[in-house]
Amino acid sequence: MNPAYPQIVSQATDRDFNGIVQTRNTLYVERMRLDKFFTLFLDKFERNMDPDNTNTPIWNLYKIKLKEYDDVQRSIKAADYYLTKQNV
Repeated sequence: MNPAYPQIVSQATDRDFNGIVQTRNTLYVERMRLDKFFTLFLDKFERNMDPDNTNTPIWNLYKIKLKEYDDVQRSIKAADYYLTKQNV
């Protein structure tokens, strides 16, 4: 799990909404970095990625980065949730 998620929950508990915004902005940067990685990775290795044989180093790296992307995205959604909940 992304270490930012527990940090966001802690900041929400402490009602530190400026901290949540800063953490979310950091996560946006991380997501953009991962977007760039996937673009370059797929441009370079797409032809080598056989969907029938997913037990290769290329696929393993792809799965690791995809999980990282999912964790970042989940943390961004949590930050958005707590920020919108603040306005209720």
